[in-house]
Amino acid sequence: MPLILLCIKDITLTKSLPIDDFLPEITQLLTTNNTLVLQADPGAGKSTKVPLSLLQANIGAGKKIVMLEPRRLAAKSIATYLAAQLGEKVGQSVGYQVKNDNTCSKTTMLEIVTEGILTRRIQHDPELADIGLIIFDEFHERSIHADLSLTLGLEIQQALRDDLKILVMSATIDTAAVSEFLSDAPVVICPGRVFPVETFYLPRPIPATGRYSYLEPLKKAAATAFHEHEGDILIFLPGKGEINKAIETLAPDYRDPDVLLLPLYGELSADKQQQAILPDAQGRRKLVFTTNVAETSLTIEGIRCVIDTGLSKRSLYDPSSGMTRLVSCMVSKASAEQRKGRAGRLSAGSCYRLWTESQHHQLADYYEEEIKVVDLASLVLELAMWGVKQPSELSWLTPPPAAHFQQAKNLLTEVGLLDEDGAITEIGQRGISLGIEPRFAKMLMQGKKWQQLTLACDLAALLSERDIFTSGKGADLNARLIALQDYRRQRNKAREQHPLVPFSAEQALQNSRNWQRKLGGDKQAQAYSLAEIHQYSGQLLALAYPDRIGKRRAGHAANFQLANGKGAMLFDDDPLAEAAFLVAPQVDGQKTQGRIYLAAPVSLEAIKSLFGDQLKQKSQYRYDKEKNKISGSVEHKLGALVLGRQTITEPDKAAIEACLLAAVKETRLAILPWDKASLSWLDRARWLALYDSSFEVFTEKNMLEQLSLWLQPYLSGISSVAELKKINLLSILKQSLDWSKQTELEQQAPEYYLTPSDKKVMITYSQQHNPKVSVVLQEVFGELVSPLLAWGKAPLCFELLSPAKRPIQVTSDLNHFWQNSYFEVAKDMRGRYPKHRWPEQPLLEKAGRSIKPRRS
Repeated sequence: MPLILLCIKDITLTKSLPIDDFLPEITQLLTTNNTLVLQADPGAGKSTKVPLSLLQANIGAGKKIVMLEPRRLAAKSIATYLAAQLGEKVGQSVGYQVKNDNTCSKTTMLEIVTEGILTRRIQHDPELADIGLIIFDEFHERSIHADLSLTLGLEIQQALRDDLKILVMSATIDTAAVSEFLSDAPVVICPGRVFPVETFYLPRPIPATGRYSYLEPLKKAAATAFHEHEGDILIFLPGKGEINKAIETLAPDYRDPDVLLLPLYGELSADKQQQAILPDAQGRRKLVFTTNVAETSLTIEGIRCVIDTGLSKRSLYDPSSGMTRLVSCMVSKASAEQRKGRAGRLSAGSCYRLWTESQHHQLADYYEEEIKVVDLASLVLELAMWGVKQPSELSWLTPPPAAHFQQAKNLLTEVGLLDEDGAITEIGQRGISLGIEPRFAKMLMQGKKWQQLTLACDLAALLSERDIFTSGKGADLNARLIALQDYRRQRNKAREQHPLVPFSAEQALQNSRNWQRKLGGDKQAQAYSLAEIHQYSGQLLALAYPDRIGKRRAGHAANFQLANGKGAMLFDDDPLAEAAFLVAPQVDGQKTQGRIYLAAPVSLEAIKSLFGDQLKQKSQYRYDKEKNKISGSVEHKLGALVLGRQTITEPDKAAIEACLLAAVKETRLAILPWDKASLSWLDRARWLALYDSSFEVFTEKNMLEQLSLWLQPYLSGISSVAELKKINLLSILKQSLDWSKQTELEQQAPEYYLTPSDKKVMITYSQQHNPKVSVVLQEVFGELVSPLLAWGKAPLCFELLSPAKRPIQVTSDLNHFWQNSYFEVAKDMRGRYPKHRWPEQPLLEKAGRSIKPRRS
């Protein structure tokens, strides 16, 4: 160990960078403090200078320094560069460890790792006995792994290792907040060395015409940059698919053999990544098309110009469904500045932003922290392994959202990785040791139990990396299992028979081998048959993704209802479009209808067998409007899925009663046995409510809201709509009023008008106008004035009829009618009805029949 340190001390790094002037201060502060925050602008050299300087100063006190990088590509690149600075190969004093690739050895003192690797070490060795310093590089990206590692690192420092040192580094970071979180850690701020970068904006926004609406402006910007500026060009795009499309679009314009169009993203093979990063050996000019992997830490030689589409792919998590959707969104201002800075690392440069300056001012300052927007299942399982059941038991720079945390706990309990009390189970501990997603852990453990470990590992491997099939080849995971097994046996032949992406297939096989080895499987993968694929793949997926089991909607091919309540769909021509049931482990979480990307069929019998003890029976009664009857059925449900339905032969009286009430509400009272008498009574009560608020209980709104008070007591024993039709509705309505109110109703809104001749005529009530009675004119001879209703506030309106029962006059003031209008009416009527009474003095006439009496 001392020999290694001595060797490192003798190394002199000749390239001068702004951070050099701050290295003594950083070393001194970390010597006297256990925490430190370093804000160093882009180009300062923090990632390449600080780790070696601290190793040289033996800050770890003979123990290792571990530096966390958010991205695999950056971790490899930095480790390779630092090793070269020492005149060594990677794996000697400096090594890296990322997923499926570990170059560290017994002599390695500086390890560059991706963030999940450190979490595994913490769980394996809570004291981190061989680590003296943890460096969090590019902490501004605020990945969930970085937040968890920092929280656990502080827990270790405070409870187990008061000598453990923590350094948080970033170019853009809220230093005050991080310093406070680290118990007021000292802060070092270092300016960068970024050459001036001229920035160009679009004059007007790009019209939103589709996914690739930016391609035409991109072509124009690339042409301008290529002809007006020197050096290589770095083009930022949101993802692999967009990179391939952009290269395809621009390729015809750059056929010169001295020009290279190169992709750069995390899934590329190492040689292709190096081709994009390093200067071309033949001096050819490069256009490098990249994702946000090139935003930080990674220096690409020769870049003098950046073209930025302003787009980035972000995961958004929906706790209500447990699903995540990947969306293309605009970058933050901090991210845009990081991208722009790529053009000024080595010399003055230029940056073309494919958005307007006005749009730039509207960008968010920073991305939202991952812990707020991603699935927390892995984090919750890690905390359970640490002995923590609630996030409040630890200190967080940004606490996880309560709803996300609870949903993750529910899922982990459902798949058996946590028990009902939130403690980690044996399966959960095994999953943690494998360092894989919780769902995959469930799948692998069950696969081993069923003696289908290779199939389970292959299935998890297909889901953990990029799709092994080229795009547009359907969603069927079984087809991919067949292809992967063929590729394992005979690679060249498999590539001829299947639409494989070799790099992705190799990664899948490597993951599968690693997991089988950790689970004690055979050295050689065990072949599985086509029958075993169809028998076990859907079941394994169902156990790991019970919330993603889908049932095809009746009459809708390719359209599925998921157990979590969401809808999801396949393309219409997908081979799985007609499947009755499937499991969709890869489906985006769109608000309305998600798109299924990978799935496997599963049988109804298998679902019932796997989840028989979890199926819930729900009795359901419904009112059929067309048949005008109540029917009951028992549903067998898994989550939101109805797996079966049976007719209820002995209905539950209380449920029938509730369904009848619901039917009354649904039909807005129309299902009740309204007859002329009950309708008339209701009209009278509603009219009187205009003058007395105590009668407002009979408005439709109030009657619907208070069904349980005035109607439900009379539904006892009623078990059908037919029986409902036999109730005495008028009596029920009257019983809603006490005796005094019933009396008031009869007096102030009477059902009938009694004519002077003692004839009853029904009064018509309306809330739009005064009550009205239609009566032959001669029947009201002697009625001097219109009667007053509603405590004298509303006169009765008379529709006076001719002997033929046709309206001849409408009045609410009989007195005025007899004194004035009557004489004109009588004059007209005498000619039409000469045999009827039209006296000159109607008030002296006896009321009764209109026809003149016969002379004796």
